[in-house]
Amino acid sequence: MDSVFCKELRYSCCFIWVDVSPPVLNQYLVKRVDDMLDSGMFEELAEYFANPMSGSASQCGLKKAIGVPEFQRYLKRFQNQQGEDWRSEDDVEKKMAYEEAVRAIKDNTCQLAKRQLGKILRLREAAGWELKRVEATESLRAAMGGGRRVADIWERQVVEPSVKIVKRFLME
Repeated sequence: MDSVFCKELRYSCCFIWVDVSPPVLNQYLVKRVDDMLDSGMFEELAEYFANPMSGSASQCGLKKAIGVPEFQRYLKRFQNQQGEDWRSEDDVEKKMAYEEAVRAIKDNTCQLAKRQLGKILRLREAAGWELKRVEATESLRAAMGGGRRVADIWERQVVEPSVKIVKRFLME
């Protein structure tokens, strides 16, 4: 597995890892998916799947975007009913399928974050890359709470330590 990583870098690099406690990150990601849905994500995906070009090779990267694989089955199944309110309580089967797709988006998004963390840790441990860790949990908690102190906390917790890391790196 170590052979997968390049241990020697061509250039001197400064890697900053903005880390968040996994439970807080997962809570944030679930909220983010809800925010995306409230901002029209479903409608955008319905429009995407209604387009005959959605199956073309030029669109294949889009098929991996958040929500696309999860809603694909739902939209193909209920495509003739897209004009109807998909949140309707009248069609229990449709509502359950929608909720199942949303649950899958949330689960898959949290799993993606977990896999990305694993990759970061492998870069540090298996490849031996020096990653400077900056803790951002409180910033994310504040962002979820919608407080006015979010920018101050982000500045103090993430920006200032990151600037110090970069300055130290540049002085070496």
